[in-house]
Amino acid sequence: VVKSRVGASANRRAIGHGNLAEKAILPALPHRNDFPYTIRLTCEVTSSNGSSSMASVCGASLALLDAGVPLISPVAAVSVGLAPGSNELLLDITGTEDHYGDMDFKICGTHGGITAMQLDVKRPLIVENLFNALDLAKKGRR
Repeated sequence: VVKSRVGASANRRAIGHGNLAEKAILPALPHRNDFPYTIRLTCEVTSSNGSSSMASVCGASLALLDAGVPLISPVAAVSVGLAPGSNELLLDITGTEDHYGDMDFKICGTHGGITAMQLDVKRPLIVENLFNALDLAKKGRR
């Protein structure tokens, strides 16, 4: 996930988002004995008002399915935020909600479970918020 600009190269943030997307998709790929082909997947996000890494995971899953790769299961990804100064959870947060919110919890997975996640927080959280965020993300992925 690299922002589009002149002379664009991958920065630390883009590399981290790419790693998260790769970790999310890898468990869904078929075993090399079942699908002995090389896969190259590139995702370019030209504009975003939300989580471009979560969009990359969803897009990658759809692209692989469209290309005929027999995925073990489709992968979906959502971001869960925490409204500033409260315990209100938000699903698929926008850029503004990410900037001003107290949490950005990126969760990727299949019907079978979570394949990758990343948590960014701006203040200490109670564990109940994390459990509730995981439940909300599960509903959002289905």
